[in-house]
Amino acid sequence: MQRDLRRLADTKFDVIIVGAGFYGVAAAWDAAQRGLSVAIVDKDDFGAATSFNNLKTLHGGLRSLQAFNFSQMRLFIRERRALARILPHLVRPLPFVVPTTHHPRRSALTMRMALAISDAVARDRNDALPDPGTHLPNSRIVGKEEALRLNPVVSARGVTGGAVWYDYQMLSTDRVTLSFLLSAIDAGACGANYVKVNRLLQENGRVTGVTVEDRLTNETFAIRGSVVVNAAGPWAASLLADLPPAAQGAPPPRLSRGMNIITRKIVEDHACGGLVHGRYLFMVPWRDVSILGTSHDAHDGTADQLKVSRWDLEAFLKDAREAFPHAGLTAADVKLVHRGLLPMTSGEGTRVRLMKESRVVDHASHGLQGLVSMFGVRYTTARHTAELAIDAVFRALGHQTPPACRTAETPLQGGSINHMGNFLKAVVQRDVDGIPSATLKRIATTYGTGYDRVLQMARDVPALALPLGRNCDVLGAEILYAARREMAVKLGDAVIRRTEAGAAGHPGADALERAAAIMAGAHSWDERRTRNELAEAEAFFKLPRD
Repeated sequence: MQRDLRRLADTKFDVIIVGAGFYGVAAAWDAAQRGLSVAIVDKDDFGAATSFNNLKTLHGGLRSLQAFNFSQMRLFIRERRALARILPHLVRPLPFVVPTTHHPRRSALTMRMALAISDAVARDRNDALPDPGTHLPNSRIVGKEEALRLNPVVSARGVTGGAVWYDYQMLSTDRVTLSFLLSAIDAGACGANYVKVNRLLQENGRVTGVTVEDRLTNETFAIRGSVVVNAAGPWAASLLADLPPAAQGAPPPRLSRGMNIITRKIVEDHACGGLVHGRYLFMVPWRDVSILGTSHDAHDGTADQLKVSRWDLEAFLKDAREAFPHAGLTAADVKLVHRGLLPMTSGEGTRVRLMKESRVVDHASHGLQGLVSMFGVRYTTARHTAELAIDAVFRALGHQTPPACRTAETPLQGGSINHMGNFLKAVVQRDVDGIPSATLKRIATTYGTGYDRVLQMARDVPALALPLGRNCDVLGAEILYAARREMAVKLGDAVIRRTEAGAAGHPGADALERAAAIMAGAHSWDERRTRNELAEAEAFFKLPRD
């Protein structure tokens, strides 16, 4: 995957996708797989904004059951299953547990009925999943003692038992996003990070491309295409701002700020739910940490004005202590703060009503040809929304019947694995220059069937087979692979999103320094650029202080 700006400037594409978050990369993969020529650009790194901020979970639509929205629930179930099918190395079953009480809506009887209906609606949840390690068990109700053993962080007061169900956890949402992008590139797409779209180009009432700026060199140029897909997430509205109001369609949704925080390891095996102000917060085990989320509040500024203050963090921790009084949470436990902007229908302060379903807008119905906008809501259903958007692209290109989408069945790069357990057994039996079996297993889980390309770099340069630091077991080879093969052009790209080094918090000064040295060698950075990259990475890990 190379950053080929000349190709972007010199080629007329069938479709240009603006925004390389999860929705954008899913659309790029679908379009490329269906035979379109595709350009995809992002003003930052791939998946660096809202797509980076999540609980790492794929949901089966249990919340949709509360509204008796069975069609929406079925969509969640199908899409959850599709991601397990095409990325078996990056998803695993995760049990959730919430306490039952004497409250009629949360009683053991009510929850038993709800889970029974959920299991019935999701009866085919494991169909066509060849890897038994991705199969989801049935839900169950447990007694009080078992509930408090599984969920030890909630108060025992009023607890009568527990409801346990299963969804999926993504081992790395960044690698999931990247897998879609890498698959699109393999299918012929042309992608580049740090390319900012400044405006839409129009001729005779039709969008014909975009003008862009390379944020690394400040060079400006045009990218031409027959259709533009606006997948810019929180920035989608600003891309439409210069259009006549009629061409914009319905007003873009308002934005809410979602926040998740990574803490020391508190819970072990189950995602634990606790109530605060009548809603659930969840504490989710992930790697060697826990993730707490999600808080929501209305965002009144622009997408570029997103920030989290110390007061915001303390307010979230206060709610978390109420939901999980036995967690012993303090500000010192926080390792990293995630934040992102999501579409909402209404809200003031912390009273927010999130948009329930994603929207695809073909602006041809509003008088402007060649423009399709996506307003995404959930990570789980992004692939489906991308399918609808690319169907609209084909219609904009004159196809009355778009060719069939195959992204729900086609394994993504690294995902052609029928039995993950057997795959990992074969991997750890290898003796690769003294690399520990646990590290081999982690690398194989991260890169799937492409893991040996990373190990080859370690074999070629034995020093790259060493961990980055005392408290960071990511290998130097993984950083070099990110720089050479995965378009990591900044230190943060490699440390935060391509590898596990900094995804869960600061990896240590020694690890950052070594990663910077490897990146400097790969990209010929001078000392000043290297210091600037280190300073930028350190700023990312800095917790809110004001």
